[in-house]
Amino acid sequence: MALPSLARMIVWGGVGAALSIGLSWIISPQQRLTRITVEERRLRIALKNEEAEIAEGLALARSLLRLAATRIGLLLPPMLVGALPVVCLMAWLETWYGHDLPPSGQTVAVTVNPDSFHGRWVIGDGAVPRVDVVDEQGAVVQSLPILAPVPNIRKRAWWNALIGNPLRYLPDDSPIERIEIGLSERRFLTVGPDWVRGWKAPFVGALVIGSALLKLLFRIR
Repeated sequence: MALPSLARMIVWGGVGAALSIGLSWIISPQQRLTRITVEERRLRIALKNEEAEIAEGLALARSLLRLAATRIGLLLPPMLVGALPVVCLMAWLETWYGHDLPPSGQTVAVTVNPDSFHGRWVIGDGAVPRVDVVDEQGAVVQSLPILAPVPNIRKRAWWNALIGNPLRYLPDDSPIERIEIGLSERRFLTVGPDWVRGWKAPFVGALVIGSALLKLLFRIR
């Protein structure tokens, strides 16, 4: 937390790379992949032989395709498993770093689904604002303190077992389906198009570079 926000995104990108590469490394059959790489190298050298018969060349090409398919089959499950912590990490970062709460004393728009209810941003006596949802008669049916810069509140879904909402969830029997809060997107960079200025660009950049460096350093297939 002592680091600037941009540096934090770079660090989290490195953490994501280490988790993803490390997990896929543990799961993947590295020795078998090494044998496939050696065999592919041998077949490519054989294909360059100008004296080889056409039938022999076709057989070598089929063997290369078979090895490539085997490699994909061996790498796909570890890649999917290795991507899981990155997906969870990105969801967490979007929750805490994707948006900003408004400055003290400033209100934002609140939209409620269904539109028979109305939402309003309430600045309380303390430091924590809240969102009140009122019905058509003006009675408050839901009041939620906004403790984190999260732009939406919904009912709990199955994926919330992995990715939670710090604002919690609407009750299952609530007539309100969703609350949208018009929070502004947080900016980490001052140059480039809007889609580059958020947390995703530095995080993904550090993730890709970190993953490549780890693969080279530890010779991961």
